[in-house]
Amino acid sequence: MYFYSGKLSYGKHTETDRFVYINDFGYCQDYSKMFTYRENGRPDYQLIYVKYGTLTIHDKDEIVKLTGGDICLFRPNEPQIYTIDGENTTHYWILFTGSEIEKILSFFKERSYHIGTFPEFEHFCHSLWSGSQAEYESAELILNGMLLTIIGRISQFVSQDEKNNTELAKLRPAIEIMKSECHLRRSNDSLAEICGLSRFYFIKLFKKCMGTTPQEYYTKLVMDKGTNLLLNTNYSVIEIAKLCGIEDPLYFSRKFKGYMGMSPRAYRKNNFIARR
Repeated sequence: MYFYSGKLSYGKHTETDRFVYINDFGYCQDYSKMFTYRENGRPDYQLIYVKYGTLTIHDKDEIVKLTGGDICLFRPNEPQIYTIDGENTTHYWILFTGSEIEKILSFFKERSYHIGTFPEFEHFCHSLWSGSQAEYESAELILNGMLLTIIGRISQFVSQDEKNNTELAKLRPAIEIMKSECHLRRSNDSLAEICGLSRFYFIKLFKKCMGTTPQEYYTKLVMDKGTNLLLNTNYSVIEIAKLCGIEDPLYFSRKFKGYMGMSPRAYRKNNFIARR
């Protein structure tokens, strides 16, 4: 099911003389296949909240997977490339602009955050009106207030999350090396030593902060790198496997299919067709 508010007949994408202006909102329910490609982005801001499933963002330097409870922000004119492949996914979005929006969103420094259940966002995107000018004008103040409440809740979460980031800071030396050299898979002992932690404490802390084990996180990084190379280069699957630190291309293909739901060649072919 696909729904959008229809408000675009009244919306002004680049409104700057008002504090906040909502251009549109809506949701996609139980989609298993979707490809969005906006090379130059949109002229307004877009918040996306994933209720369940997986939405994959293809940023220039990395692949970001949004799963249930994640929220992301695209600012004006930022490239937007995101996909849904194989897994039933429901996500919501709000498009908006305004003279003070960038100041309000100054806390939003990462591409995405994990918020958890977000009923306010869902309720907003399920709002309906007949489409008449009179009804729109009477609802606008309420919707503006709801949007500011949503942004306020995100800000509150991010602020609290930053206070709890002291534990994550202990892991950053290992995480940075894992991201920059994911093809050189290090042992847990080696990663723990980089952080100056015992192996047991390192693994326990890593799972607490990252929601997965170090070696499972390595697999995610490798598969994300492989996905990026498939989409943005002409390398063969054999070459991509080696660049990802995997000598056996068949093993790489099996791992990739388990992670993305299709083989590397099928993934490249499907996304090539979608872009045409």
